[in-house]
Amino acid sequence: MDAKNILFISLIVVVFICYIVISTIIRYKGIKENNEKHLKFLNELNVGDKVLLNSGIFGTLKDKNKDSYSVEISKSTVIKVLSSSIIGRG
Repeated sequence: MDAKNILFISLIVVVFICYIVISTIIRYKGIKENNEKHLKFLNELNVGDKVLLNSGIFGTLKDKNKDSYSVEISKSTVIKVLSSSIIGRG
């Protein structure tokens, strides 16, 4: 192999490594931003608010705990869900 081939291969490897690093950083920032938005949304929820679960079920928030939420989905039917399953307001 001559010097031009080695230089070309080295350049390709460096560009590939830069691509991997930059795409990982961008992906991490997006995930972090989404997590912060979801946490802010959960903190703004109050008992009595209508919520949408990730399963497509609508309900009314009945109780907020640190790790779980109680959601009434029909009269006298209350389910306990994780905070990650609440995706929006109903």
